[in-house]
Amino acid sequence: MIRLEYLMPLWAIIPLFGAMLIICGVFLIRRSRQRAAWLRRLLMVILLLVVALRPVTPLDGEQTERMNANVFFVVDRTGSMNAEDYDGDSPRLEGVKADMTRIMGMTEGSRYSIIAFDSSATQQLPLTTDAGAASAWIDTLTTEPTAYSQGSNVDRPLQSLLVELTETQREDPDSQILVYFLSDGENTDDQDSESFDQAAGFIDGGGVLGYGTAEGGPMKAVGGATDGEYITGPDGQQGISTIDEEQLQTIADQMAVPYLHREDPEAEIEGTMEGITLRSIPIESSREVASFEDWYWIASIPLALLLIWELGEMTYRLPRKLDRHDISGAQR
Repeated sequence: MIRLEYLMPLWAIIPLFGAMLIICGVFLIRRSRQRAAWLRRLLMVILLLVVALRPVTPLDGEQTERMNANVFFVVDRTGSMNAEDYDGDSPRLEGVKADMTRIMGMTEGSRYSIIAFDSSATQQLPLTTDAGAASAWIDTLTTEPTAYSQGSNVDRPLQSLLVELTETQREDPDSQILVYFLSDGENTDDQDSESFDQAAGFIDGGGVLGYGTAEGGPMKAVGGATDGEYITGPDGQQGISTIDEEQLQTIADQMAVPYLHREDPEAEIEGTMEGITLRSIPIESSREVASFEDWYWIASIPLALLLIWELGEMTYRLPRKLDRHDISGAQR
């Protein structure tokens, strides 16, 4: 069914186009020698009126619904996540990317937030239903530049996470909160880590996902003159990073979620959703998005052709009028 979505207020359309139609109609009748020109102008006014009225066909109403889950990713971006001991000799970040993508598939329709930590912790993505934004972040995930590293600790994101969990529970109490902590658990600042047990009361599910091996793997530098080269220690020996599973298991116990050692991208991860039932938010919480298919462009094509014709006629007549004016002036 066609409806009108006016391009200008109706109170302006009626007098403006009404006056133009009357003028064209009067001159069409009274100036018989110029009837073709005034008929062309009348058609132009009618076509312009069609454009101003903007006929459209409403498309079926689209609805954006989300699931009753808020998913928080806490992602380790320290240099050790470049260590090449995941699924053979791939960087650990490759496992992080694969698992984040897989979790998003398991929780499709939820809201997502990303907190990343290296020398500091920052919220990379506020809670959003825009899965595309989360996927784009995953695709471009890298570690911090090696030269900027100032030591790391797995408790760096704790305060940021607690703030986000507190606000989310207050604003969206009926939704479940899932937290996925993705790291190798390695601390390099020689400091004890704060406990994550403060977060346990907010969390309904999720997991701590660990990357790396006990044997460890070499790491490549990021940025600077040594970009892409393997990191070496003061003694010239190749630097090796190993996973700290004891640390990761402690964090999992404190948050009351399972710990999974991630060595294979195909390994089961669905167990982190145990006890979680996803359902859509009630329909009244959904937002209806109006969309239309426009048809005014059909009138704009002949309007443009008639306008070109009119301009051509004006260009042709103007020199002749000037010549007649010059001749009559000379005769006087």
